[in-house]
Amino acid sequence: MKKYGKIIIIVVGILIIIALIFLIYLKTAFISKNDVKDIVLDNMNVSSGDLYFESIDFELDKNIYEVEVYYQNRDYEYKIDAKEGKIIYTDFRNTNTNNNQNNSSNGNNNGNSNGQNNLNGVTASITLDEAKNIAITDAGLDINNVQFRREELEHDNHTLVYELEFFYNNIEYDYEINATTGDIISFDRDSIYD
Repeated sequence: MKKYGKIIIIVVGILIIIALIFLIYLKTAFISKNDVKDIVLDNMNVSSGDLYFESIDFELDKNIYEVEVYYQNRDYEYKIDAKEGKIIYTDFRNTNTNNNQNNSSNGNNNGNSNGQNNLNGVTASITLDEAKNIAITDAGLDINNVQFRREELEHDNHTLVYELEFFYNNIEYDYEINATTGDIISFDRDSIYD
Protein backbone atom coordinates (compact mmCIF):
# COMPACT_ATOMS: atom_id res chain seq x y z
CA MET A 1 0.00 0.00 0.00
CA LYS A 2 2.88 2.36 0.79
CA LYS A 3 4.26 1.71 -2.67
CA TYR A 4 1.03 3.00 -4.32
CA GLY A 5 1.03 6.05 -2.04
CA LYS A 6 4.55 6.99 -3.15
CA ILE A 7 3.60 6.53 -6.82
CA ILE A 8 0.54 8.74 -6.38
CA ILE A 9 2.63 11.42 -4.65
CA ILE A 10 5.22 11.31 -7.45
CA VAL A 11 2.55 11.55 -10.17
CA VAL A 12 0.78 14.43 -8.40
CA GLY A 13 4.15 16.17 -7.95
CA ILE A 14 4.94 15.81 -11.65
CA LEU A 15 1.51 17.17 -12.60
CA ILE A 16 1.98 20.15 -10.29
CA ILE A 17 5.40 20.88 -11.81
CA ILE A 18 3.95 20.69 -15.34
CA ALA A 19 1.08 23.00 -14.35
CA LEU A 20 3.53 25.50 -12.82
CA ILE A 21 5.71 25.46 -15.93
CA PHE A 22 2.62 26.04 -18.09
CA LEU A 23 1.47 28.93 -15.88
CA ILE A 24 4.93 30.51 -15.99
CA TYR A 25 4.87 30.17 -19.79
CA LEU A 26 1.46 31.87 -19.96
CA LYS A 27 2.60 34.71 -17.68
CA THR A 28 5.83 35.36 -19.60
CA ALA A 29 4.79 34.68 -23.20
CA PHE A 30 1.49 36.58 -23.29
CA ILE A 31 0.26 39.99 -22.22
CA SER A 32 -2.07 40.16 -19.22
CA LYS A 33 -5.77 41.00 -19.17
CA ASN A 34 -4.88 44.32 -17.54
CA ASP A 35 -2.57 45.06 -20.49
CA VAL A 36 -5.46 44.23 -22.82
CA LYS A 37 -7.71 46.68 -20.98
CA ASP A 38 -5.05 49.38 -21.27
CA ILE A 39 -4.72 48.75 -25.02
CA VAL A 40 -8.49 49.07 -25.52
CA LEU A 41 -8.70 52.19 -23.33
CA ASP A 42 -5.82 53.77 -25.23
CA ASN A 43 -7.34 52.90 -28.61
CA MET A 44 -10.75 54.30 -27.66
CA ASN A 45 -9.12 57.31 -25.94
CA VAL A 46 -11.43 57.09 -22.90
CA SER A 47 -11.03 56.56 -19.16
CA SER A 48 -11.68 53.22 -17.51
CA GLY A 49 -14.85 54.54 -15.85
CA ASP A 50 -16.44 55.14 -19.27
CA LEU A 51 -16.18 51.50 -20.38
CA TYR A 52 -17.74 48.24 -19.27
CA PHE A 53 -15.70 45.17 -20.21
CA GLU A 54 -18.24 42.42 -20.78
CA SER A 55 -15.64 39.76 -21.55
CA ILE A 56 -11.93 39.30 -22.14
CA ASP A 57 -11.39 35.79 -23.44
CA PHE A 58 -7.96 34.33 -24.13
CA GLU A 59 -7.95 32.02 -27.15
CA LEU A 60 -4.78 29.95 -26.67
CA ASP A 61 -5.12 28.12 -29.98
CA LYS A 62 -5.18 31.47 -31.87
CA ASN A 63 -2.91 33.42 -29.49
CA ILE A 64 -5.43 36.25 -29.28
CA TYR A 65 -7.65 37.96 -26.77
CA GLU A 66 -11.27 38.43 -27.81
CA VAL A 67 -12.74 41.43 -26.02
CA GLU A 68 -16.31 42.69 -25.83
CA VAL A 69 -16.76 46.16 -24.38
CA TYR A 70 -19.68 48.58 -23.96
CA TYR A 71 -19.25 52.30 -24.47
CA GLN A 72 -22.07 54.87 -24.69
CA ASN A 73 -24.78 52.16 -25.00
CA ARG A 74 -22.99 50.41 -27.84
CA ASP A 75 -21.00 47.22 -27.85
CA TYR A 76 -17.66 46.87 -29.58
CA GLU A 77 -15.41 43.94 -30.32
CA TYR A 78 -11.63 43.75 -30.24
CA LYS A 79 -9.21 41.00 -31.22
CA ILE A 80 -5.75 41.61 -29.80
CA ASP A 81 -2.56 39.67 -30.44
CA ALA A 82 -1.79 38.02 -27.09
CA LYS A 83 1.97 38.11 -27.58
CA GLU A 84 2.62 41.53 -29.12
CA GLY A 85 -0.44 43.46 -27.91
CA LYS A 86 -1.35 44.66 -31.40
CA ILE A 87 -4.99 45.19 -32.32
CA ILE A 88 -5.84 42.68 -35.03
CA TYR A 89 -9.48 43.71 -35.43
CA THR A 90 -11.93 46.17 -33.97
CA ASP A 91 -15.27 47.50 -35.05
CA PHE A 92 -14.72 50.68 -33.01
CA ARG A 93 -14.02 53.78 -35.08
CA ASN A 94 -12.58 56.72 -33.16
CA THR A 95 -14.44 59.64 -34.68
CA ASN A 96 -12.83 62.07 -32.23
CA THR A 97 -9.64 62.00 -34.27
CA ASN A 98 -11.42 62.50 -37.58
CA ASN A 99 -12.41 66.00 -38.62
CA ASN A 100 -14.50 64.52 -41.40
CA GLN A 101 -16.85 62.78 -38.97
CA ASN A 102 -19.99 63.20 -41.08
CA ASN A 103 -18.40 61.52 -44.08
CA SER A 104 -16.72 58.67 -42.27
CA SER A 105 -18.71 58.04 -39.12
CA ASN A 106 -19.73 54.69 -40.50
CA GLY A 107 -16.17 53.37 -40.23
CA ASN A 108 -16.54 51.57 -43.52
CA ASN A 109 -13.22 50.39 -44.81
CA ASN A 110 -14.55 49.79 -48.29
CA GLY A 111 -14.87 53.49 -49.11
CA ASN A 112 -18.39 54.19 -50.22
CA SER A 113 -18.64 57.86 -49.28
CA ASN A 114 -16.90 58.73 -52.53
CA GLY A 115 -19.12 56.58 -54.73
CA GLN A 116 -16.98 53.43 -54.82
CA ASN A 117 -18.90 50.21 -54.51
CA ASN A 118 -16.52 47.45 -55.48
CA LEU A 119 -14.62 44.69 -53.75
CA ASN A 120 -11.69 42.81 -55.25
CA GLY A 121 -12.58 44.08 -58.72
CA VAL A 122 -16.25 43.06 -58.52
CA THR A 123 -18.65 46.01 -58.71
CA ALA A 124 -21.92 46.16 -56.81
CA SER A 125 -25.02 47.35 -58.65
CA ILE A 126 -26.28 49.36 -55.70
CA THR A 127 -24.33 51.79 -53.53
CA LEU A 128 -23.85 51.63 -49.79
CA ASP A 129 -26.28 54.53 -49.34
CA GLU A 130 -28.93 52.65 -51.32
CA ALA A 131 -28.36 49.53 -49.21
CA LYS A 132 -28.63 51.59 -46.01
CA ASN A 133 -31.91 53.11 -47.22
CA ILE A 134 -33.28 49.64 -47.99
CA ALA A 135 -32.45 48.45 -44.45
CA ILE A 136 -33.71 51.60 -42.74
CA THR A 137 -36.96 51.57 -44.72
CA ASP A 138 -37.50 47.89 -43.93
CA ALA A 139 -36.92 48.59 -40.22
CA GLY A 140 -39.37 51.50 -40.37
CA LEU A 141 -36.82 53.99 -39.04
CA ASP A 142 -35.46 57.40 -40.00
CA ILE A 143 -31.82 57.31 -41.13
CA ASN A 144 -31.11 60.46 -39.11
CA ASN A 145 -32.07 58.67 -35.87
CA VAL A 146 -29.87 55.58 -36.16
CA GLN A 147 -26.20 55.02 -35.44
CA PHE A 148 -24.36 52.70 -37.82
CA ARG A 149 -21.69 50.50 -36.33
CA ARG A 150 -20.83 48.32 -39.29
CA GLU A 151 -21.08 48.97 -43.02
CA GLU A 152 -19.05 46.57 -45.11
CA LEU A 153 -19.11 45.23 -48.62
CA GLU A 154 -18.24 41.51 -48.51
CA HIS A 155 -18.41 38.26 -50.43
CA ASP A 156 -20.82 35.77 -48.87
CA ASN A 157 -21.41 32.42 -50.57
CA HIS A 158 -20.17 33.82 -53.90
CA THR A 159 -22.53 36.79 -53.60
CA LEU A 160 -21.52 40.40 -53.09
CA VAL A 161 -23.40 41.71 -50.04
CA TYR A 162 -23.53 44.73 -47.76
CA GLU A 163 -23.25 43.80 -44.08
CA LEU A 164 -25.03 46.53 -42.08
CA GLU A 165 -25.33 46.88 -38.34
CA PHE A 166 -27.00 49.85 -36.67
CA PHE A 167 -28.64 50.91 -33.41
CA TYR A 168 -31.83 52.67 -32.45
CA ASN A 169 -33.24 52.95 -28.89
CA ASN A 170 -30.98 50.19 -27.51
CA ILE A 171 -32.01 47.82 -30.30
CA GLU A 172 -29.34 46.39 -32.59
CA TYR A 173 -30.33 45.74 -36.21
CA ASP A 174 -28.32 43.46 -38.51
CA TYR A 175 -28.99 43.39 -42.24
CA GLU A 176 -27.39 41.57 -45.12
CA ILE A 177 -28.33 43.21 -48.43
CA ASN A 178 -27.58 41.70 -51.85
CA ALA A 179 -25.30 44.28 -53.49
CA THR A 180 -26.52 43.33 -56.97
CA THR A 181 -30.29 43.12 -56.55
CA GLY A 182 -30.89 45.11 -53.36
CA ASP A 183 -32.80 42.18 -51.86
CA ILE A 184 -32.65 41.64 -48.12
CA ILE A 185 -30.84 38.34 -47.60
CA SER A 186 -31.10 38.29 -43.82
CA PHE A 187 -32.34 40.46 -40.99
CA ASP A 188 -32.05 40.29 -37.22
CA ARG A 189 -33.09 42.59 -34.40
CA ASP A 190 -31.99 42.21 -30.76
CA SER A 191 -31.76 44.27 -27.61
CA ILE A 192 -28.18 45.32 -26.84
CA TYR A 193 -28.73 43.91 -23.36
CA ASP A 194 -29.33 40.33 -24.57
